[in-house]
Amino acid sequence: MGLLGEFGELLLPRRCAGCGRENVSLCTRCLQLLGGIPRAMEPRYGTIPIVGVCEYNSQISKMVVGFKDEGRRDILDPLALALTRSIVAALDLIGYSGGAIRLFPAPSSDRARRRRGGSHTATLAERAKELSPELPLEVHDVLAAKRSRDQVGLGAIERAENAQRTQYLDRRRIAEISEPRAVSGTGSASADVLIDDFSTTGATLAESARLLASVQIRPAVGAVLGLGRGGTRFVSPFTV
Repeated sequence: MGLLGEFGELLLPRRCAGCGRENVSLCTRCLQLLGGIPRAMEPRYGTIPIVGVCEYNSQISKMVVGFKDEGRRDILDPLALALTRSIVAALDLIGYSGGAIRLFPAPSSDRARRRRGGSHTATLAERAKELSPELPLEVHDVLAAKRSRDQVGLGAIERAENAQRTQYLDRRRIAEISEPRAVSGTGSASADVLIDDFSTTGATLAESARLLASVQIRPAVGAVLGLGRGGTRFVSPFTV
């Protein structure tokens, strides 16, 4: 860290992005929240299972808000590692046997992308790819969002209505996706996975899946950091 950064920390000490404790990016307790046993849920909306490694709560929410809206890039790696665990568990759930693993991040609006310097879900997916060189991960940031209300604080029905018709496909990026190729010795061409930070009712990912299906891309599972309890049914926890 340079002198300017050290001086800045003297004036404004680094605080835990989850609980606010001073002098750490994430304290041990908040790091442990990201290290839960992966579990799958059957969402209230949509038809694909969604896997996460922690429960949606205020501390996890603060971490993600800090990362995407407050420039807390110091917690990118812990979040990306947690997402990687969800991805691996999701692949195990669907019986992945080889081939490309195509990740489709949930969309951000153009306005949010400009404010944040890009899509935070795509950034998490890209970092997960970098941290997992042994996995044939591909990140395809082809989903975009129209302006809509934030999902935070909405009920299950409101979330579903808010998510409907609020996304669209970047046709140029869709055209750049090559046909999936099977890895030698496997019969599988690809595994397609939806990516997001949280999922409460599954409404956002259901809309993403609907759009991708219109161009013959059919994700089999979703992988997120945190799972909420928005009228969903949890499957028994499992380890990977």
